Amino acid sequence: MKYYLTIIIAILLMLLGSRPLHAADSNLAPDSAQELRNAARNLLPSTALDNDLERLLRTWHKGYSTKTKRGAVPCTDADVSPHTSDTVYLKRLSALPTAIPMQFNPAVKQCIKLYTEERRRLVRYMLSLADLYFPLIEETLDRHNLPIELKYLTIVESALNPTAVSPAGAAGIWQFMLATGKIYGLTINSLVDERLDIQKSTEAACRYFKDMYNIYHDWLLCIAAYNCGLGNVNKAIRQSGGKTDFWQIYPYLPRETRNYIPLFIGAYYAMHYHVEHRICASEVGVPLATDTIMLTQQVSFDRIRQLTNVSQDELNLLNPQYRRKVIPGNTQPCQLRLPIGAIKQLDKVRDSLYSPDLEVTVADSPERGGGRSEGSGRTTIYHTVKRNETLSSIARRYGTTVTAVKKANGIKSTTLKVGQKLKITKGSSGSKKSKASSKRKSRKRRK
Repeated sequence: MKYYLTIIIAILLMLLGSRPLHAADSNLAPDSAQELRNAARNLLPSTALDNDLERLLRTWHKGYSTKTKRGAVPCTDADVSPHTSDTVYLKRLSALPTAIPMQFNPAVKQCIKLYTEERRRLVRYMLSLADLYFPLIEETLDRHNLPIELKYLTIVESALNPTAVSPAGAAGIWQFMLATGKIYGLTINSLVDERLDIQKSTEAACRYFKDMYNIYHDWLLCIAAYNCGLGNVNKAIRQSGGKTDFWQIYPYLPRETRNYIPLFIGAYYAMHYHVEHRICASEVGVPLATDTIMLTQQVSFDRIRQLTNVSQDELNLLNPQYRRKVIPGNTQPCQLRLPIGAIKQLDKVRDSLYSPDLEVTVADSPERGGGRSEGSGRTTIYHTVKRNETLSSIARRYGTTVTAVKKANGIKSTTLKVGQKLKITKGSSGSKKSKASSKRKSRKRRK
């Protein structure tokens, strides 16, 4: 069964038209050192990316000022990397703890120098972000029995920015395209984009790697397929006369993919040997300690802020997958990540979080009429459906209409589920008309 499933997934990926998981630029050329640098700059745009990562890092550490220590190895920062010979590069690469072969050649050397010389500031940020994101990624890779060093692909893909979105539409720390993300089980709709969820997108990436390894039995070919797609790798294998070694099919691969593997090796080298090149992490304080809580009803970010005092910036940072700032737990259980203190606070007020009659006053625009503006307000109530309740009985209870309730909740059917949340708006013009009509009927009956 597992074999057939792998075949089906492979066919689906090929039907995507040999497109990569993320945006590929077919104009990138690897034929010279300068062209390879230009290719890398397209993958790692300098100033804008550095600024984005700096903002991301500072938000993670917002409100904290205590400096942290990074292990026992001392690091002395400098603006310039010490000279390193090819012999030293080769020796260090061969000493890396890896199940993936790390070959040293001119392309790899240029990518090592790119990270350790030209993009030192970027590496400083990524060292700090790695403290935040790598533990979760490592745990997931290990659980799937995959090489831990695959985590360094996230550096090439997104520079460890979980909210990164490419011009072609690839998103998240792993830069999944929409179609591929859905094939690998990620929910992507108007409310949720799980490509931005680090845990779930890492699970999807692991499934992809396992499928590719079942096909190629070679990690460099798997990584190449992650970049340019299954179809392009198969095409390169055919054009090479059936060779299945990455460096032997190298000339037949798309130009970006020829740079992609050297960039991966360069990123691994730079992150592992940053101390030797005098690159130290950007230490700005104590990282934000977080935990998760499962929600089974729809809850807005505003409601979470009211109950926990967590800022909008922190909510956005920790939960970028929720596109409309609403957690749709009513459709399926949803995970919310918060600072540990906020998790404890939310646990204490869970009843308020799911309160059946939570009222929120929303100010209306002034009504124009009779030459006079008059302020008014409407009250929104969230009602939890109980056994034997119907739309008609609920509408009567709150003095509104079935049509208004259905419209407010975007539902077409009159069938309700016990525990379902309904948004009821009181004080609207329709409600006033209904009350006025009832009064007129009452007067007629008295007459």
